[in-house]
Amino acid sequence: MESITNPLYFFTGSSSTQNHSSTSSNVIRFIDILDFFFIAHPASGRKEGEEHKRIMYFHPKGESVDRQTEVTGFAEAVVNFTDNFLTSREINSHDSDNFDYRTVSTQKTEHVYIQIEDNNFLMGVALSKQLANVSEYPLFQPAIRSILCDAYKMFRMFFGTYSSFNHQENDSKFKDRLDFFFSRSVPLLKCHKMPLLDHLGGVEFLRMSGPLYLNVVSLINELQEEFQQIDKIMFLYQDKLLYYQLSRRDLPTIFRYLTQNLLPNSIGPELEGANNRAKGRYLRGPIELSTDEPLLGDESLPVVHLFDNQNGEDEYLQRYQMLVYRCLNSTVCMFVKYNTENTNVSRRLLRNIDQFLESELSQVANRIGEEIGSEVSEPTDFHYIYFNPSSLSMTSSLSSRSSSSSKVAIPPVEVNRLVCDTIGKFISDSEEFGECFVKSETDWWIVVKKVNSRLLVLIIPPSSSTSSLADIQSKTSHIVRHHFDAIFFT
Repeated sequence: MESITNPLYFFTGSSSTQNHSSTSSNVIRFIDILDFFFIAHPASGRKEGEEHKRIMYFHPKGESVDRQTEVTGFAEAVVNFTDNFLTSREINSHDSDNFDYRTVSTQKTEHVYIQIEDNNFLMGVALSKQLANVSEYPLFQPAIRSILCDAYKMFRMFFGTYSSFNHQENDSKFKDRLDFFFSRSVPLLKCHKMPLLDHLGGVEFLRMSGPLYLNVVSLINELQEEFQQIDKIMFLYQDKLLYYQLSRRDLPTIFRYLTQNLLPNSIGPELEGANNRAKGRYLRGPIELSTDEPLLGDESLPVVHLFDNQNGEDEYLQRYQMLVYRCLNSTVCMFVKYNTENTNVSRRLLRNIDQFLESELSQVANRIGEEIGSEVSEPTDFHYIYFNPSSLSMTSSLSSRSSSSSKVAIPPVEVNRLVCDTIGKFISDSEEFGECFVKSETDWWIVVKKVNSRLLVLIIPPSSSTSSLADIQSKTSHIVRHHFDAIFFT
């Protein structure tokens, strides 16, 4: 395992930029509602008197060993006890990792525990109901579970599985890696005040014309033909996805890292170099490409663990070097298989790719910018969430990445809570079709439609024209026909 010298290698930006209880933002910091977060290996604490050895990581660090042992012991007891009553595992229906989970609700906290890597490890989190109320965050257990699963997947992407550390032989190294990663990542985690967005965890795609999409595909094909070392590619414009060749298991994690950590940190240098915006650059790795010196230390490229599928067999983790190249709001993320004995990526390769993309990518990026700039978005009088589980495509007027020009204010917390309750109680994950109309006490309407597993949630503010169920049904038909006809079928 490579030594880690720079924490910002993985995490960029400052966790302090988000106000603790901002009501103007539609996101909050996860740590502001967190009671505790832990990772445990139950088998390490089986002997009497050595129960504390099961604790691999615990937040907050100031907690006593007795408290940590109590918390992890309670979680393990919950898992063992409920095993006696479960006939089938409760799993996240669109999560191919299929983590077993348990939930516990107390007067003060909401707990979620997940079992990972053949149930050998236990991860848990508890959120404070009081702090969540202050932050105007409605607690929704499926969303908490998704956030916990995402935290594990991000660690796995950079460091591999927990089991790969052989922690029983080198326990301190494993704990050091956990501490290095989670002590930095947990303070940077953010939650949407609409928890359904955290639960769905989709990817926002950029819609474009057919000819322009073919230009993107042609560029990617030419790039891979010219540089056959490149095994996988992602293409983004601004912070939306255009094209990818990754496993669906990796896509949300890579997309989240790029759009929430890496790309935001590149905005400053791009603005400073506004007079030379067409000049592309790598966001990680060496700045100087003219020499052929080896890539060492801070100049080395990130190594990530991605899933491969060979000959129809089950997917397995493969190590890749990640190259991220950006030009004119376009980002090409390339992955080269990593060989510890003979690394494929050199300054010469980076230099050649740079020369190829500097001319080709700028032309495609200009066309995309022109097409997007010519589009005029019509202001809406409603909020929406759309999710397609088969493609992981998600778009929402409530997303932090949304460019929607909605005329409606952000829904109040009680409406966000009602949306989650409606989804949880009336729309089954296992059913492909469903429909529900709910009116809040403050006269907001919530409409949930599920067709061929595609989910559409409409949040419509109070209005004299939507006072009855017939009114809202008519308005829903109008909204779907005019705004979602291309992606959602009535």
